[in-house]
Amino acid sequence: MANTEMQWAWPKADAHRDWSQPAGDDPHTLYDMLMQSVERFGDHPCFGWIQEKGMGRVNLSYLEFSSLVDSVARGFVSKGLIGGERIALITDNCIEWAASAYAANRLGAAYTGMYTHQHGSEWKFIIDDSSPTIIIVANTGVLDRLSANLSDKAEDWPSGGVILLGEEEANELPPEGVEVENWSAFISASRTAPALERPRSDHNSLASLIYTSGTTGNPKGVMLSNWNLLSNVVAVQSVFEIYVGDRNAAFLPWAHSFGSTFDLHYMLRSGVHINLISDLRRIADECQVIKPHCMLAVPRVWNKFHDRVNAQFQTSGFKRFMSGQANLYSAKRIRKSGIDCDAVPAKGFSDKLFDTLVWKKVRARFGGNLRFALSGAAALSPDIAGFIQKVGFTIYEGYGLTETSPLVSANGWMGKGKSRLHTVGQPISGVKIKIDTSVWDDPDNPDDGEIIVYGPNVMQGYWNNPEATADVMTDDGGFRTGDLGRLSDDGYLSITGRVKSQFKLENGKYVSPAPLEENLKLSPLVEQCVLDGRNRKHTYLIIHPNKEAMEPALKASGLILSGDWTEICSDAAVRSWLLDELREKAMEKPTWKGFEKPDAIILDAEEWSTDNDLLTPSLKVKLRNLMSRHEEEINSLN
Repeated sequence: MANTEMQWAWPKADAHRDWSQPAGDDPHTLYDMLMQSVERFGDHPCFGWIQEKGMGRVNLSYLEFSSLVDSVARGFVSKGLIGGERIALITDNCIEWAASAYAANRLGAAYTGMYTHQHGSEWKFIIDDSSPTIIIVANTGVLDRLSANLSDKAEDWPSGGVILLGEEEANELPPEGVEVENWSAFISASRTAPALERPRSDHNSLASLIYTSGTTGNPKGVMLSNWNLLSNVVAVQSVFEIYVGDRNAAFLPWAHSFGSTFDLHYMLRSGVHINLISDLRRIADECQVIKPHCMLAVPRVWNKFHDRVNAQFQTSGFKRFMSGQANLYSAKRIRKSGIDCDAVPAKGFSDKLFDTLVWKKVRARFGGNLRFALSGAAALSPDIAGFIQKVGFTIYEGYGLTETSPLVSANGWMGKGKSRLHTVGQPISGVKIKIDTSVWDDPDNPDDGEIIVYGPNVMQGYWNNPEATADVMTDDGGFRTGDLGRLSDDGYLSITGRVKSQFKLENGKYVSPAPLEENLKLSPLVEQCVLDGRNRKHTYLIIHPNKEAMEPALKASGLILSGDWTEICSDAAVRSWLLDELREKAMEKPTWKGFEKPDAIILDAEEWSTDNDLLTPSLKVKLRNLMSRHEEEINSLN
C-alpha cells in the first residue's frame, strides 16, 4: 500500500450478514488474520518496545513478526506441541508473548495467559487445570516462584518444559527431567528446525483459555474459539477512527480479554503500530515519544488523568482562572452540539483561544495526536467521560465480559454523533441482548434485569467445569452475565449493577453499589472504596484514602492529628470528617438517593492489592476477604 494515510484497513462488515461463522474473506483463525495483515502491511511497523531501560525503541515490521511467529511455531513442534493442546504464558506484555500466542494458533493449539503478579497458588491451579505442554515465563523470579508452588515430580510439569525469557540462568530449577531453555537458545534452534505443515484453519477450534479471576473460589477457564474472538474483531473493523499506520500505546495486560482482543488482535487487524509501554508509572512520558493516535485503558487510568490535570489547575490563581474559562467555553460548545463522547472542535475566537492555551497543553501530555480512546473492563463515570471530551479527545465506553470475547456493546461503532452518555451504546453486529426482569424485583426499577447475551462471541463453556457452564448458559444458547441493566426503546444498553452485589436495606430499598463506588472515586480523597449495607438500616463505606490528598486536606480542616498513617485512619474524628466531606461534596443528586448515603465509614490505611489478597489479578475487590479483614469494625457499627 503506497499511501496509507487515514485509510481503513478493511471494508466495514455488513451488520445484517450471517454472523454464525466466517464469510467471504473473513479470517478463520488468529494466524489467518495475521497473515492477511502481513500480506497487506508487510513492511509497516508492527511492534515497538524498549528492550532495556535507557535504550531507544526497537521496531519490528509485520513481515518480521510473522517470521518470528513461524520460528516459534517450529520450536514448539520440536518440543512436542500439537493441535488441540495448550501453552501457558506467565509474562507481562512483550513481543515474545504475542509471537508465542500466534505460533500456538498456527498449530491449532490454544494459549493461556497469566499475570506475573498472581499468587503462585493460582498459577498452580491454572496449570494443573489446563495441562499446558509448554510454559513461557518472564524471568528467573517468576520461575523461582513457579518452582516453589508446582509439584516436585517431573511428570506433573509440562512435557515440553519451560522457556525462560531473558539471558539470566535459572536460580531455582524445576524437578530433574524438566527442561529449562532460554528464549534466545530456543529461537536459535527453531530457525533450523524442519518446515511446518500447513496452518490449521478450524474457526471453531479453541484459540484462548482465559481464566477469570473470580472474587470468590478458584478461577474458571473460559474457552474462546477462533471465531469467538474474530467475530468481535470483524464486527467493529473500520468503524472507529483507527487507520493503517496509526500508533497505539499498549499497556492493557494481554492476559485479560479486553487487552488481548483489542490491544493486540484488533490492532494487528487494523494495521496499527503497536507500541508497548515499558513502565506503567510513566505512561504519559512514553506517550511523548510514541505520540499515539489511539489508546485503550481502564477507568482507573482515566480517573487518575482527570485528578492530575485538575490538581495542576489548582496550583495557582492564574491556572484556576484559565482552566475555569476553558471549562466554561468547552462545556457550552459541547452542550450546544448535543453530541456525547465525540470530540467537538472549538468554535469562535474565545473558545479557540482557551482551547489553545489550556486544552492543547493537556492533549500534549499524550503526545498531541490522540484521536480515539476506548474505556472498558469497568464502568466509566459519565463525569470523567465528559471531562475527557472537554479536553478534546473522543472517548467511548464498551461493555463486555471474558465469556463474550469480550465485547457486547459500545458507544462509537454506530457512527459519529450517535453515542450516548449513561449508556454503553448499542450491541455490536451479530450480538443480541435480552433483559431478564424475573431475577430482579425492585419496584422502583421495573425495567431492570439480568443481561443475557446471544451471539458468535459467546464462549464455548468453562474448561473442565460443565456444572459452572450450565449455571450461566440458557437453554437457547444465551449467556447470563450476572450484570443488571436496561435497554432503551432504541436499543441503548445501560448497566445498573451486578445481580450478586445488589443488596436490600432493612427498609426494603435496593442499592446497586458499583456506580456509586465509581462516583466516589472521583473525589481526590478516595483511592479505593466499597459500599455495603446488607441487613442494615443504612449503608456504610470502607475506604482506602489517598494519602497525598488527605494529609493536606486534614491539616487545612484544623484537626489536630498525631501518630502514623494507620493511627490517623483509625481516628474517629478523621473518619467523621471524611464522611461529612464526602456526603457534602461527592454524594450529589441525582447520582445518590437519600437512602443510599452512608451513615458510617471505615478507613483502611493499607492499599488493596493482589499481594494482600484483597484484589484479583484483574484488580477487582475480593469482597469476602475485605469484609473478613474488617469484620470486627463492621459488627461494631450501629
